[in-house]
Amino acid sequence: MHETDPVERIETMVRGLSNQAERYTKPARKRYPLLFAFLFTFSAAAIFQGFEIFANQVPFFQEHPLGLMAGGILLLLFTGSLYKALHKPD
Repeated sequence: MHETDPVERIETMVRGLSNQAERYTKPARKRYPLLFAFLFTFSAAAIFQGFEIFANQVPFFQEHPLGLMAGGILLLLFTGSLYKALHKPD
């Protein structure tokens, strides 16, 4: 018996929910593209602003900004290797 990968099962479930939700949201996006563009832009800006405020409150990042950059680079490398590992054929 071959068990499926739990991450794959979750992605399949989320993809199915997204496809079902698209039936309801797609018409709204087509009718109000400027509103959705504004909401997306505002949300992205809020996330970046929130992270900046958080990073400014951490003394280590204020004293060692290269540490923050190194952490970001390490996270990107980890994300890339995780992406490669999940897409390898069995």
